[in-house]
Amino acid sequence: MPHSQVLPLHQAPAPSKDRKARIALRSPMELQLHLPSLLAASLELDHILDQYFTYISIDLKPASISVHGQSYHYRQGKESKHQAHYRLKIEDQDLAELQVTRSRPFSEAELSWIEQTLSHLLLPLRHAFAYAQMQDLALHDNLTGVGNRRAFEMQGERLLKSALRHERSCSLLLLDIDHFKRVNDEHGHARGDLVLIETARRLEGQLRGSDLLCRWGGEEFSVMLPETHLPGARIVAERIRHAFAEQAVSGLALSVSIGLVSLCRDETLQALFQRADQALYRAKQTGRNRVCTDSACD
Repeated sequence: MPHSQVLPLHQAPAPSKDRKARIALRSPMELQLHLPSLLAASLELDHILDQYFTYISIDLKPASISVHGQSYHYRQGKESKHQAHYRLKIEDQDLAELQVTRSRPFSEAELSWIEQTLSHLLLPLRHAFAYAQMQDLALHDNLTGVGNRRAFEMQGERLLKSALRHERSCSLLLLDIDHFKRVNDEHGHARGDLVLIETARRLEGQLRGSDLLCRWGGEEFSVMLPETHLPGARIVAERIRHAFAEQAVSGLALSVSIGLVSLCRDETLQALFQRADQALYRAKQTGRNRVCTDSACD
């Protein structure tokens, strides 16, 4: 069995001695019988943590849970005053830091109970992280190194669901390199590949780490901007457009056209993409080197 650790980092303020909370907690036998099977039902990180949060909510009534790994962030609920904060490790591998919060202090019994539940979370979490890393290898465009279409469909769906669940803004832009066919025809496909690679690097330089950049196909790129409303996304889109219009790409004077939309209530990823695609079409039909938006929600 791998050596696992649940390391308490801090609790604020000091634990309560509430005896009522102590009585309500399920036993270690109950945890052993039911929690592992719930957590082992999926390899998807979000699903595992959703199950875990639902399970501990019966006893603890927590306001929120957040999990931060090296390249993964999860949050459920609104953070509250009192915290229980842990580092999760297996052998020499740091898996993540996990924080549970609520409005009233945790008792000593509750803090001990949380650590027991986390001991059942460690292995499913490690398997899920390993699975996510394997998937990540299949989610990158071989030429540019950014996400591919599959990445957009999978990770974009996760970002969209999170935005809808937490009632937060989210915007999408589609970008197309204007007259890219001429680059291949006049300078060759090798030069065209260099243009695509530099385009991806230039886009990365204009975006945050939380934004999702993908090569949709050919000379078209998609960017999801979580927690970004339409006016803010318009500023990002114009900044990107100017970055191409004002500086050559691989020695060539090029411009980009951008279609921009913001998420409507209960909208699907497919519907959001279709609106962005229509906005991009208008940008190209009305002269290129411009940003067109669609702010209408059906």
